[in-house]
Amino acid sequence: MTEIKSNAASRSKAPRDYDIGCEPSKFYFGFLGSRIIVPLVCAYTHIKVKPDMEFVNHEGPIIVISNHESYLDPMIINRLTKARPANFVTGEFVFRAPAWGHWFKLGGAIPKKQFVVDTAAVKAMMRVMKRNGVIIVYPEATRHVDGKSITFDDGVARLAKKANASVYIAHIHGAYLAWPRWSRSGMRKGRISAEFVKKIYSDEVKELSIEELQQKILDAVDYNENDWIRENPRKYKSRKLAAGLQNIAYACPRCGSEYTMQYMNSGKHDMIQCSNCGNAARYLPTGLIEKVDPQCVVFDDLHKWTEWERGLIKDQLDAGGFKMEMNADLFKVFDRFTFAKTGKGRVTITDKEITYVGTDCPAEEGIPYKKGKPMKKYKNRTLDASAPFQTKVFEIDSMRGLVASYGKHFEIYDKDGELYRFHVDGQKVFKIHEIVSLLGKKK
Repeated sequence: MTEIKSNAASRSKAPRDYDIGCEPSKFYFGFLGSRIIVPLVCAYTHIKVKPDMEFVNHEGPIIVISNHESYLDPMIINRLTKARPANFVTGEFVFRAPAWGHWFKLGGAIPKKQFVVDTAAVKAMMRVMKRNGVIIVYPEATRHVDGKSITFDDGVARLAKKANASVYIAHIHGAYLAWPRWSRSGMRKGRISAEFVKKIYSDEVKELSIEELQQKILDAVDYNENDWIRENPRKYKSRKLAAGLQNIAYACPRCGSEYTMQYMNSGKHDMIQCSNCGNAARYLPTGLIEKVDPQCVVFDDLHKWTEWERGLIKDQLDAGGFKMEMNADLFKVFDRFTFAKTGKGRVTITDKEITYVGTDCPAEEGIPYKKGKPMKKYKNRTLDASAPFQTKVFEIDSMRGLVASYGKHFEIYDKDGELYRFHVDGQKVFKIHEIVSLLGKKK
């Protein structure tokens, strides 16, 4: 009990205050970020981007929008904008890493909770607009899963109208292929480029309705990296090209079985194969997909595969009586940078709600984890005595989306703003994400 009280006391200390929405620090954004870290990352990852000088010289508040391909995107846009001071709007989860979170915030980044209304982030963005600053935002709110951009709400259009800001829309090419969201083998070597494809100046923004502006933004952001690579052949090499692909392409196109596509950790490490019927697909250095032999049934890119899977999910939901059940380990926020295991139980998903039935305890009484393992200080702590049995229900029609780490876990905020992380069978995470996307709140 002494350990728990001591830890709770240390956690109660107020975190360092950050001036969210401040002018980007000349040291953290300008010198450390733009002159040292970004050039080093660009050299290592083959980012080749020419700055847009018209943007650099444009006056007045500006909102830069880009398709969201990978964690490399901020570095890419930094090059495109010639390191013009800007406030990046970034997912709140990025700030959980101690060193990166500190650097980003001092560099002017604005943390935003994904798929929930975040009034603090909106106020910070308006603060930037009022001083004629630059905001860089990825309105899709999540990195591409399969190389194809997704739709998003009109929040950015409303902000642009309210601030009478110019809107610059960029396309990034190659970053998804260089670092797929699903990859378990890290970055791949291959060229990355970017350019502005649409500029909507403030005088035009003023004349457009929110609906008209939103449609122009959606049309300009729309992008499919699979189509782009067919027209601009490049290779992105890795020793384990297909590692993690099975967590997205989880269903077999030949026999229809779910969760049977398995990564083949042998040979060239570029295959996934169905454990039920033997159907196999090879992931190529171009990011496209081919049959392993003529009898196989596969899709030639991951977007086509996921579109087929979405169709399967929709059919299952439309048939009525839909239910998924699985074991789950529950984690909650222990401190700004750490999650603690607070219980275990069962997660049930229907077309109406996600329900957790199992044990749970306050985060300070849980077992803090780092890199997938209990922290050494708490490795002997158990949950049996402190975690009571309870039921937690999350209504899907109130969700705007789901934060997911494919192959690992998904996260949900409850009505009080508390974050729940559920570690489940990894191949099921993508399907859960798509169910919420299909049935969740649209605006």
